[in-house]
This record gives sequence, structure tokens and C-alpha cells, in this order.
Amino acid sequence: MVTRPAALARLAVAAGLLLPLAGCGAEPQVDDLRNLVRPGSPNNYLICRSGLCAATADEDGPFYDLAPERLLETVRRVAAAQPNTVAAGEDAALSQLVFVQRTRWLRFPDMIRVQTIKTPDGRTALALYSQSVYGYYDFGVNKTRVRTWLQAIKAELGK
Repeated sequence: MVTRPAALARLAVAAGLLLPLAGCGAEPQVDDLRNLVRPGSPNNYLICRSGLCAATADEDGPFYDLAPERLLETVRRVAAAQPNTVAAGEDAALSQLVFVQRTRWLRFPDMIRVQTIKTPDGRTALALYSQSVYGYYDFGVNKTRVRTWLQAIKAELGK
């Protein structure tokens, strides 16, 4: 038998009103963005340098004349300054960080994966992927987020 408070809590969770702050209900899956398979829904946005990711990117990603570790430290600082954002995972072997950022009004979780990719010419490419955990449409939130983060990274590096 489901009690009334439990039923209301389930309804609130389903409506996105009572979601845990740190996570999104499951451990984040850290996958190599170079092998990303994108969903058919429009609630995600990928920036990756042409030829480095198997999935078609929405925009070409930038190159940096930095060590991957230094670029990831910059990403950590940028993410820490973003509202409603927490670190959710890391894979040192992939040079990838995972964050969860809650949407402003309904606090839905979105997942952001940032990966550095060392290129043969010694530069570091940045791949950034933002995806809504719930829903089909995102009304441009992921695109805006990715561009905001890229601008903040650029500002942090003084370029």
C-alpha cells in the first residue's frame, strides 16, 4: 500500500520538483566522446573538432596550445563558477570530466562531459557535450550552456 505522502513524493519526483542535488538518479556514465553515439532527440549539443569524434558535432571544437591537464584544471574552475553545477565523475585515462548542472527554474539535471584530446601536432582539442537527462526538447539550453562554458574557458585562459 502506498501512503499519501509517498505518492505525493513520487509525483513530485516525476515532475522534477524533488530531485537530489548532487546526482540525477544514476551514476554518470563516462564514455569516450570520440566514440559518442548521439540520441535522436534534440536535447543535446556537441562541440568536437572535425575528424576527432565519430558523432557529427554541432560545432567544431577549439584547439589549445596547452597540456590536457592544464586545460582540465581550467574547465574545473569554469564549472565551479557555473550556477547549480556539481562535479559528478572523472576518468583520468580518457582525460574527461563529468558535471551535472541543474536547470534554473525546474532544477532538471543536465549532464556535461568535457574531454581533452591530444593531437599528433602537440595541441589539445576540447570536446564538450551537454545532454538533458529528462525530456525530449531542451529549448536551446544545452547549446547555450556549451557556448557559455567555452566563452568562460576562453576568458579564464586570457585568449
